[in-house]
Amino acid sequence: MNVEPHVAVKDPKVRGTLQDYFGIEIGAEHPLLERIGLLHLAGGDWLMQQGEAGDALYFLVRGRLQAWAAGPGGKRRGTFLNEIVPGDSVGELSLLTGAPRAVGIQAIRDSLLISIDRATFDGLAHEYPALALNLATNVAQLLRNTAKKNRPSTRNLKTVCLLQMDGRGETAELAQRVADAIGGEGDALLLEPSRLAGLGAPKGFDTELAHWIHEQEDHHRFLLFVCRPEDGDWLPFALRQSDMVLQLAHAGSLPTVQRWEALLEEGAGAAIARRMLVLLHPAGRPIRNTAAWLADRSLDYHVHVREDRPDDVGRVARIVNGHALGIVLAGGAARGFAHLGVFRALRELDVPVDWIGGTSIGGIIGAALATHWDVDEAIERARICFVNGKPFSDYTLPVISLIKGRRMDRLLREHLDFEIEDLPTPFFCLSAHLDTGTITVHERGNVAEAVRAGASIPGIIPPAVVDRRLAVDGAVVNNLPVDIMQRKPVGTIVAVDLGADKQYEVDYGNTPSAWAVLRGRYLPFARRYKVPAFSTVMLKATELGTLERVRELGRQADLLLKPPVRQFGMTEVRAFDRIVEAGYEHAMEVLPAWLEQGHTQQP
Repeated sequence: MNVEPHVAVKDPKVRGTLQDYFGIEIGAEHPLLERIGLLHLAGGDWLMQQGEAGDALYFLVRGRLQAWAAGPGGKRRGTFLNEIVPGDSVGELSLLTGAPRAVGIQAIRDSLLISIDRATFDGLAHEYPALALNLATNVAQLLRNTAKKNRPSTRNLKTVCLLQMDGRGETAELAQRVADAIGGEGDALLLEPSRLAGLGAPKGFDTELAHWIHEQEDHHRFLLFVCRPEDGDWLPFALRQSDMVLQLAHAGSLPTVQRWEALLEEGAGAAIARRMLVLLHPAGRPIRNTAAWLADRSLDYHVHVREDRPDDVGRVARIVNGHALGIVLAGGAARGFAHLGVFRALRELDVPVDWIGGTSIGGIIGAALATHWDVDEAIERARICFVNGKPFSDYTLPVISLIKGRRMDRLLREHLDFEIEDLPTPFFCLSAHLDTGTITVHERGNVAEAVRAGASIPGIIPPAVVDRRLAVDGAVVNNLPVDIMQRKPVGTIVAVDLGADKQYEVDYGNTPSAWAVLRGRYLPFARRYKVPAFSTVMLKATELGTLERVRELGRQADLLLKPPVRQFGMTEVRAFDRIVEAGYEHAMEVLPAWLEQGHTQQP
């Protein structure tokens, strides 16, 4: 880490960063420029460690940083939190309160930062009270934004490495298609060794070229580094300059890790940026064997590109551009059929869905929508499973649960016998360990087994076995996993909640007995009591502990849809078509106006 004297602040990007943050005009001769420092971090350098004394405030001018919570035993890289992009600041809370650093901050690539230490800030606050006021305002805004919605790790990407994993011509063509798609939404400069001289770049892969690349960032929306394993010094250099690495491979190539890939894991050229595998599949071929590609690689995400599906490349471009859309589907038993109607509306409005996540029935419906089926086929298969298949009718002695669950297992296996890794649309669902309540996010393994675990409603369906432990419905802990979706490379999140906010009063003072309820149902002059069925009570009970959490997570979504399905019973599968229609009509009422306001990008 290197601190430069103030003379280096002639860079207009430095003045612009300070000006945007503090909201004051800062010319080339402003006294503030005499008091700050500049720091250069190489890719992989740590700006601060969790627990250190907070003695400075930093503004990122160029480059990209990652925030990490320390791991077990004080390991530097524990839990990834978010990324810091140019214009962001770090260290405000520690500077104002004197508290130790709450997170560790590491540079993804070569980065330039402004540094203001505590003594300097105290002096500036005395001379320029507006600076201290603006800092406090920004801290308050930062806390509000953090509570409202986490920022995606792929926001404001500038430099992206397109790394061709094999020598196949199809992979090279894919790299060009991805580059064209990214450039189609913003100006992109393609950089590869054979083009550098013609672009006026200095020779050699050193600091001079890095400075030239920083200059190009000021003039282009994206810099795309095209790399191949045989590119020698260019590959580690490009990795050090990249905000994100796309590893492009043909599904017909060998999935085994190659010797040269060690460069991505260690050494001076190690890739610290988020890494996404982009796997190309021939037209008409089913997606298979993705798990072998993921097994021994440290990847953050993976997506599939089918040669006969142009929008698969569009998904890659939307992820890079920050326009990807994730949809989160809540649990709610039979009311979850409304998710199918919402998805039909999204399709009719030509809104591409790039990531799907769900809990309980939301996980089952989400998995069906993440397959290669179109919406009509997904709806028909759901009808076959839940209406014709009657999965809640195989009653048993209530030793563990009301139903055996075998019919549910058979139906899920019949229709969803895929691997999650092979789904065309990225997908996750949740289950909860019965012993500790900890969440399992299912992103690998068999789809049917995952959604069966995630829909094991306590008391209704027997628990599933996950990692040799009993697991139940994820809705018990998290019925609207917007927070999980926020960790994915999506820029916009639409959540579908099936809960009711209204209070409902009953017209009796004490809960009637079972005999009283039965008399009201079958005897003509007996009083009729409106009481929920046993299964409904059990289903609602699984949600009660998370209702406030669901409301909070719903507020964090960019759009919260709440289809009017309260009038349908939670086990009323015979109302399948009406529930689907309710979801569709609600979405068609809300989505067009929301889209017109520019909340998401359409193709």
